[in-house]
Amino acid sequence: MKLFKENELKLLWPFYLDYLVSYILYFAPAFWIVFFRDLGFSMFQISVVIAALPLSMLLFEIPTGAVADLFGRKFSVILGMVLEGLCFLGLFFSTNYYAILVLFAFLGFSSSFSSGSKEAWVVDLVKKRDKKLLHEYFVKSGFLTSIALCLSGIVGAFFVKSFGVSVIWLFAFASLAVTVITLSFGEEEYKRRNIRIRDSVREIKKQSATSINYARKHPVLFYLIVGGFFIALAGAFSESLTWVPFLQSLDFPDYAFGYLWSAMFAVSAVAPFFAKKLKGKSRERGFIIKMTLIGILSLLFVYFTNSWYLALFVMLFSIFFLTVQTPISRSYFHRFIPSKLRSTIGSVESMILSIAAILALPLVGYLIDTIGARYVIMLSAIVAIPGIIAYILIREKK
Repeated sequence: MKLFKENELKLLWPFYLDYLVSYILYFAPAFWIVFFRDLGFSMFQISVVIAALPLSMLLFEIPTGAVADLFGRKFSVILGMVLEGLCFLGLFFSTNYYAILVLFAFLGFSSSFSSGSKEAWVVDLVKKRDKKLLHEYFVKSGFLTSIALCLSGIVGAFFVKSFGVSVIWLFAFASLAVTVITLSFGEEEYKRRNIRIRDSVREIKKQSATSINYARKHPVLFYLIVGGFFIALAGAFSESLTWVPFLQSLDFPDYAFGYLWSAMFAVSAVAPFFAKKLKGKSRERGFIIKMTLIGILSLLFVYFTNSWYLALFVMLFSIFFLTVQTPISRSYFHRFIPSKLRSTIGSVESMILSIAAILALPLVGYLIDTIGARYVIMLSAIVAIPGIIAYILIREKK
C-alpha cells in the first residue's frame, strides 16, 4: 500500500513539508499561559490577552478573506504569515501587560489573512487537478501537523528548560519564516483580476455580503456553523486556560507541559486514520454527532479524577473523539460551498468561532478563580448541548 497516491506529492509537497517542519518549531501555545503567569498576570488578565486574538480576527476575518478571493489565496496566506512572524518577534522583547495585549490583537489581525484562505487555496488546487486527493489531503495534513506538534513539545521542553520560557517566541518566529519560504513554492489555481482599489473595496463588500447570505440560507452550512459556534464555546471551557491550573492543582510539574503538548498531538495524529473505520456506512452528519457527543461528554469524568495521570487520560480520550471526525467534517463542510465563495465562507466560519472564544474566555478566567478549573471543564459538556442539537437539525436536500 502506497503512503502517497499518484501525483499527490508532486502537487502538495510544499504544504506537507510546511506542516511537518514549521510546526516542530511551534510550541509557544504549550507554554504561553505559564509564561504569562510567570510575569505575574492574573487568570482574568491572561484570558483577556488570549481573547484579544480572536476579537481582532473577528474584526478583520471577512474583509481579509474577501481579499484572498479577489487577489489570490497564496498572496493572502504569505502576507499573513509574515505579519504573524513579526508579532512573535515583538513578544520576545515585551513584558508589559498592555504591550502584550496589543501584540496579541495584531496577531489576530495577521492570522485573519490565512485563516480560511489557506484551506481554500489547497481545496481549489486539489479540486482542479485531482478531486480524489481531497480526503487524502485532510488526513495527511492533520497527521503531519500532529506529528510535528508532537515532536515540538519535546523540543520545547528542552529549550524552555535550557533557556527559559521566553524562548518560545523566537521559535514561533522561526516557524513562520519556514512557512513563508516553503509555501512560496506552492502552486495556485487562481486567476487574479486587475481592478482598481476603489473597485476592489466595493467588490469586497459585495463578496462578503453574498457569502454571509449564502451560508445563512443554506440548509446545511447554517446548522454546521451554528453547531460549530456552540462546540467552540464549549471548547473554550476545556482548553489550556482551564487545564493548566487544573493540572497544576494536581501537582503536575510545569516543565512537563511540553510533554503533554506532545501527547495531545500524538493522539491527534492517530485519530483521523480511524475516521473511515469508525464511520462505517453511517452518514457524515450522524458520524459527526456521535463523535462530538463522546468527546464532550467524556469531560464530565474530571469530577472523579484526583490525580494528574487520570486527568490526562480524560483529556486525551476527549481529544481523540473530537479530532477523529476532522477529515470527514471538513470534507462535508466544503461539499456545499462554491469555489468563488470558498475563502470568504471559510472566513465567516472562523469569524463565528472567534465570537465563541471572545464570549467565553473572560468568563472562563473569572470562573476558574471562583468555582475552580475542575467544574469549568465539566461545564463544557452543558454548553455543547445546543451545538449537538444544531447538527441534529441538519437536513440535506435529496
